[in-house]
Amino acid sequence: MQDYGTSPSGLSATRIAFLTIGQAPRRDLSEPIERALPPHVQVRHAGALDGLDRATVQQQFSPGPGGAWLISKLADGQPVTLRADAIGALLQQAIDRLEEEGVDGIVLLCTGEFPGLRTRRAWLIEPDGVVCAGVDSLLRNALAGVLVPMPEQVNEARVKWQRLQRPPLFAAASPYDETPDALIDAARTLRRQGAQALVLDCMGYAPAHKAALRAAGLDIPVLVSASVLGGAVAAYV
Repeated sequence: MQDYGTSPSGLSATRIAFLTIGQAPRRDLSEPIERALPPHVQVRHAGALDGLDRATVQQQFSPGPGGAWLISKLADGQPVTLRADAIGALLQQAIDRLEEEGVDGIVLLCTGEFPGLRTRRAWLIEPDGVVCAGVDSLLRNALAGVLVPMPEQVNEARVKWQRLQRPPLFAAASPYDETPDALIDAARTLRRQGAQALVLDCMGYAPAHKAALRAAGLDIPVLVSASVLGGAVAAYV
């Protein structure tokens, strides 16, 4: 875990922890949210897999047949695929530790669903609910094209996005590729299929991915999960 920053003197500090399913810090995920925070907010970074080496992670948490898949990064900066149910238990342990430290809020840096996560006192912001509700409100009757990192995540995403008024289209492209080419190709496919807006359904997608889609000529709205979440977090503090 990383130390809190320092808030300006004279202001009552609010302590926020950004919790990744991989290893901290993931400033590439939190930066769009942190930019929206007022200066009295102190930030801490924590990860469910902090302190574990890659071999241990792959041995204990790699996905098997069935179940939900997730993707994140370890401290070496390289991506890793994970089994969602196993990561959920580690997230709860990390939440408990952060509450013991006295944090005021915990922001989960993953749009995956983790039923049963709980806090005793701190407020917990889970992006899957915030982003789905925000997209549902913003898009209304538009046909959305939802992008997820891996093809193995599409079936889970179909269930997650049932709340939209029109069943969305889906495609997969990793946010961790060295170039945005696969993302651009997937987005163009969704556009040809009739998508009227794009939803980048992973915290790994950044404003830079939206910029790449814009530069490639995608002329429809592009909603980035981290940006949608940033507005919600700022409203709490």
